[in-house]
Amino acid sequence: MSNKPHINFAFGSNLSTKRLFARLPQARCLGVAKLYQHRLTFNMLSTDGSAKCTIEPTSYRDDVVIGVLYGLDDEELAMLDAIEGERYDRVSIEVDSAQHGLIEAYCYIANTFIEDQLPFDWYVQHVLNGALEHTFPSEYVALIEAQTHVTDHFTERSEREWQLHRPLKKTKKA
Repeated sequence: MSNKPHINFAFGSNLSTKRLFARLPQARCLGVAKLYQHRLTFNMLSTDGSAKCTIEPTSYRDDVVIGVLYGLDDEELAMLDAIEGERYDRVSIEVDSAQHGLIEAYCYIANTFIEDQLPFDWYVQHVLNGALEHTFPSEYVALIEAQTHVTDHFTERSEREWQLHRPLKKTKKA
């Protein structure tokens, strides 16, 4: 076991701390970072048949993926490996963080792609909420908002995912 935290660069649904902390409640949010010469796509084939986020390298310096850094211990890293599954490869990258400068991190890059499927509405909402939560630039938020999506008709899964974004009901004080 290592005492040094593993630094995860999240760029998809785990941008949302509600989403990530529901999965890994002991993770630590370490701020926002940028990965240059990459772009965000929604063309990873998920086991649920929908598309999910991945990133692709480009040759343009101005292309950037904005993400959130999370510190994870060994157990949390193993849990996230299991959550992300075999359709993603954990890859080491160098990102630029305002708080930490250039930092070595890892992220999950898809190895299974789809061109004719869209992400579910709740999935895009996770990504969007994370971008808003961490005050990403409006142009980047607009790209996420513009992502075409479909309704998830598997009610149980859809309700569970949307529940993360609903405010808690306030009880009346006596």
